Amino acid sequence: MEINLVPKFLDEAITPVAQSVGNTLSSIWTMVFGGIDIYAQKTQHKRLVALNKFKEELEQKVTSVPQEKLVEPPLHIVGPSIEASKYYFESDELRSMFANLIAASINVDTIAKAHPSFVEIIKQLSPLDAKNLQLFKLKNRFPIVEYELVIKNNKGKTPYKTNVFLENTEIIDVDLNATSISNLHRLGLVVIDYEQYLVNDALYKKFLNIPFYQELEQLFTSGISSLNSDLINFEKIYEKIELKKGIVTITPLGQSFIDLCI
Repeated sequence: MEINLVPKFLDEAITPVAQSVGNTLSSIWTMVFGGIDIYAQKTQHKRLVALNKFKEELEQKVTSVPQEKLVEPPLHIVGPSIEASKYYFESDELRSMFANLIAASINVDTIAKAHPSFVEIIKQLSPLDAKNLQLFKLKNRFPIVEYELVIKNNKGKTPYKTNVFLENTEIIDVDLNATSISNLHRLGLVVIDYEQYLVNDALYKKFLNIPFYQELEQLFTSGISSLNSDLINFEKIYEKIELKKGIVTITPLGQSFIDLCI
């Protein structure tokens, strides 16, 4: 199967600015992806198809910008964006982010918001990070919790699981989502706060229904661990498990990133 991987960036452009933008994007694309189609054919067809999807998506995003809105893109954004995308175009979520960022960098209405750091941010996101970040597109804050084990004889508390986030209904692995939210916090896209919590207590009830919490509750109340025998020793050290409520909120940087890239 032969796929044409030469993009047509504004090939029918009328204005000199539009023609210049198209030439700039085409030149950078050729430098980055000039020989990758041959490499892809030698490795796997799936990679070639993904590259073609990226080419088509980028063409669509670029041509959707009205010609009167086009501006010559800053090379320190569009260059690194196309260069970095060659390592990430197999991910639907990350591929779309790069296409959106490149399109934003050639639009007079959005170019001022196209921060150079966005390229590095996309490079440090996993597909799961991208999906979790997308949840903040319609809502700017969500409940988050930390589970704490209370040590016997009034010896304090110790964290058991932290940054537990249950809003992603596709990926329900607690530890994977905790790592994802922690990474979004590290990148400055969201902020996690355990000094505050949402006043609607019903939003935290779902955190009482996940298996490991119910199992520990059963262990501490009846001394029986039905799911994981490794937890039996917990009863000798800890007396109960408690929920520490918090909030995870999108930051101004995160909101700008969502507005342009998602």
